[in-house]
Parts: sequence; C-alpha cells; structure tokens
Amino acid sequence: QYHLLMVSQYDHTTTTAHTIATPNKLKTMMQTRPPPFAYGLVLFLGAAMAPFLLSLEKNISIYSNFSLRRRLSNGNGSVYSLKDAEQFSNLQATHEIDPSIEKRAQMNDAGDRCSHLFLYLPDLFAIHGHGSQMNAYISGVTTSTYLNRAMVLVEPPLEKIRAGGSQFGCPIDAFHETMTKTSLRRDANWQVHEDFPSGFSRLVQHPAWLSHGCEVPCAETHGYNDWSKLARGGAKEITCANPDGTESNVVVLAGSSLRSYYRENEALMTRDHPSPQATQWALNLGATPPEAELFSNMKDSRQIWDYVLGLMNKAGFLKFQPWIARDVELFLKSFGLPLQTEYDAIHVRRGDKLEKEAREDVREHWKSLGHNVPPVNYVPFSHYLSQWDGPEKCPMDDEGEVQVMSHNVYIATDDPIAVRKEIAALPHHTNNNTILWNDCHELTFYFNPTDDSSFHLNGDVPIRASKERKAEIEATDSCFGRYHRNIASIADMMILSKARMFIGEYNSNWGRVIRTMRVRLSVPVAQDDGGVGGGRSVVVGKKVQGDDSLTRTLDTRVAWGSTRERSPGY
Repeated sequence: QYHLLMVSQYDHTTTTAHTIATPNKLKTMMQTRPPPFAYGLVLFLGAAMAPFLLSLEKNISIYSNFSLRRRLSNGNGSVYSLKDAEQFSNLQATHEIDPSIEKRAQMNDAGDRCSHLFLYLPDLFAIHGHGSQMNAYISGVTTSTYLNRAMVLVEPPLEKIRAGGSQFGCPIDAFHETMTKTSLRRDANWQVHEDFPSGFSRLVQHPAWLSHGCEVPCAETHGYNDWSKLARGGAKEITCANPDGTESNVVVLAGSSLRSYYRENEALMTRDHPSPQATQWALNLGATPPEAELFSNMKDSRQIWDYVLGLMNKAGFLKFQPWIARDVELFLKSFGLPLQTEYDAIHVRRGDKLEKEAREDVREHWKSLGHNVPPVNYVPFSHYLSQWDGPEKCPMDDEGEVQVMSHNVYIATDDPIAVRKEIAALPHHTNNNTILWNDCHELTFYFNPTDDSSFHLNGDVPIRASKERKAEIEATDSCFGRYHRNIASIADMMILSKARMFIGEYNSNWGRVIRTMRVRLSVPVAQDDGGVGGGRSVVVGKKVQGDDSLTRTLDTRVAWGSTRERSPGY
C-alpha cells in the first residue's frame, strides 16, 4: 500500500474563480506564486508513482505511461528542472513580449478605471474547441479595447458548470486533497477548490492591462444568470450600482452575440483614421504614444488589423495559467522533437471541418486537378508538402551539386493514422520517418505521442450526433481525460505558433488562431518608462502610409482553401 500526499502549490488566498483580482491582489499573486519547479516536482512525483496509484477512472495523469516517464529524465536519471517554464506560458517567445505593459497596468489605481466595463462570458461558448474559444476571446479583446472599456471575464458558479469546474479539465492542483489511494482508503477528498479558477480562466490568465484590475460589478443586483441573459440579447448598455456606492456602465457580450456584434461593426472599427478614438484604441492595446500615432494614421483595413494583432502579441495577451505551462513543458519534453533548433510545422485538419465549412474548398482542390468527383473527401498530405520549393530552386554548391537541406517537421492532425499511411506511401524514404522531397529537402516527421487517443478538446463526438448521444458521450468522459486532451492540444498549438515555417489553412479556427499568433510589429516602438519594467527606447524613423513593413508575419503558407486574412478572432 502506497500513500503519497501531493500538496497543491496554488495559493488559494490570492484570488477567486469568479472575480478578477484588484491591483493589490495581482501584486500579491505575483509575489506568492511558487516557481514552476514546484509545480513540476509535484507532477513528476505523481508520474513516477503512477504504477502504484489508483485514480478516478485510472487517468490521474497523462504522464503515467512508462516510456513517457522515462523520457522525462535525462541520462543521469534526474528530473527536468522546468527552469524554462516561462517559455511555455505564451504562444510566442518571451523576448517578443514587453512585460512593462502588464506591470504598468498592475500599478494602475485610478479611481474611475472600472466605470466603463465590457463583460465577457466565455462559458456560453464552452461547447466549442480550443480554436473557437480562443478566437471568441480574441474578438472580445479587440472589441473591448476599441470601445475603451476594461474587459472583465465572468465565469459561472461551480454549480452551473460542468463537473470539475472547467471545459479544460482538471489539473492536479485543482483539488482540496490530491493523493493516491488504495481499495482500503475511502476518505480521499476529490472536491475542487471553490476558489480555484474555473471555466476559461482555468486555461488563460486574463491580464491586468485588459481587466484594469476590475471585479465583476453590481454584485448585489446582478448575478450570473442576469449577465447571461443580457449577453444573449446583444450589445446593450446598462448602468448599475456597486456595493461601494459607485456606478458602472456595462456592455455584456458572449459567444454568438459577440461575433454578431463584431461582424456588424468590423468596417466601422477601421473607418475613423486618423482620430482620437483610433489613438486611444492603440493605447488600450499597450501601444506607446509613437505607435498609437502611427496606428491612427493608417488607412488600409488589412494593415490596421495586422497592427492590432502585432500590438496584442507584443503585450502577450494570451498567457496560460502556470499549471498549463508546467504540464505542456513536461509533455513536450516527453518526446523527441528538437525544439531548441529551428523546425517547421504542418497542421492537417480533417474530421468535422470537411463535412461543412471546408467541403467546397476540397471539391475545388480536386476540380483543379481534373477530378469532377473527389476521389477522397480531403486534401492529401502530399499537397501540403508542395509548399516547399521545387528542385529548380534547390541551392547548389561550388561544384554544381544539389545541397540537401534538413528539416524537422512536426505534424499536428486529428487524422494521424491516415497521415502516417500517406507518409509511408511517399517515395524516396531514407528511413521510416524521413523522406527526400524535391531532391533537396530532407524532411523528418514527428507526431504527438498521444495522437492515437487525443484529437479534440471535446472528444470524438460525431458532428451530427443527437443531443442525447452527445450527452451520453460527455457523461462517460472524465475531467482528467479532458485535461489530457487540453494539454496535448495546447502543446500542438504552441509548436505550430513558434515554428520557423507553418503550413496549414484558414478554414479551421485553429489555422486562424495560429496565423494570429504569428503576426509581429516590424519596429516595436517601445518607450522608456522611467525604469518600470525595463522598457527600451527605439527610434522609429519615418514611416509612410501604406508601408507594408509596419508588421510582418512569420513564414505562414496556406496549403489549400481561402487565403483571405480575416480580422482578429473572426
């Protein structure tokens, strides 16, 4: 009999699941949160003891597999230190984020900062996958900053949310008591902490530069049901009283109503340039005054939207919770993709997307090849590989010989069995996972190690399943199984976002999120903030309207379908 008590490292005194912390609370959180190593040690201890543990549905950890655990240690048998966990907190490199934006926001104690609020209810879109939920959040960030309102997340109380408290599953940190148990021990407490982040907040740390440190307003007159009803009714302003006697002017949106509002106002949001409102919008996104002036003078809508994305990414708007960063790092270090060197990545999305959104694009692809009737209902993997240059562009050495270039290529897909078969059928193999393509590209393929069992956040629910069937499948799912899929998906998303070259399509929300995360400001105009946060001064130089170099997108290639770059989150 083995009993291993693993103490949760989450500080339950600093925040709650249903409010956004004030500046003082945020400062306390930054000071009291333990280092990532503590999280990693907790997780690894659980993984190392996994053969002796019993857990809910025998699925307490995604790292219980012996081969994965073996690869979590180095040659000397020691545990990874997780010292680089911060690199796994965002979908872009840490050096590309300006931390002074968040630090300044945490110090903001202006009395009127919460007078105008934009409430976003992510749970009303929780039935969708990662891509849809993240795109909806991106739409919320774009809309709230445009409206010049602090963006506050409103999560439902635990009794109104799925078992475990979140659509993103249950990390080990969520429970009052996380321990092993045998058939002789029946008193283990698996109750989720009431103050542990729930819903969308279990995945993402909503930043202070968006929330302004504001809490959900009007607590005595409006509960979650009231906000939910308002969110479903469209963008209506209300003014309500707070317990401290102040008033808040509030706009509430979520899910479909947010997308409808966004579609209706998309053209208007890019029309008034230059204007004080455009300047303020950029400042709300973390721009420096020179960047805001540059943004205000833009006229082209495509350029405006890409600059919005560049500002959002510079501010590090999508930051994962520490347990997510910890577990993604452990997961990625459990298999052999060499992430410390340059690599390329391909996203092959099939499944339900081919039955509806992408169906006509697939037909058009086959029609362009002379097939009026598609031989298969998807675009073959070999077509993705056509994005690499042909033999006519292969580099030559001094003697006129072709120089072979090696590429490590990660494949994220919901159809791994079929894609593996397609790779096996390709010509010019040098080994099982490596081919010579177009005479000069040596491509070595890597897959997610759990890709035979982990496809979508919501499991493999058929798109046309009845409500009863969906409920039945969900009832047999576990919070741990959902967390397994969550970590595997975020790991995929992180690899795709940080790849040297990304090959995919824009038919899926995933493809559009990845493109969003790969947009950068060409010249980040950060101002010296007087020593707070280590901001740096950069001379902008003269920029003329229409200069395409204001933003850049990391090498992103569309394999098939529409190449139209949409507005943020759409």
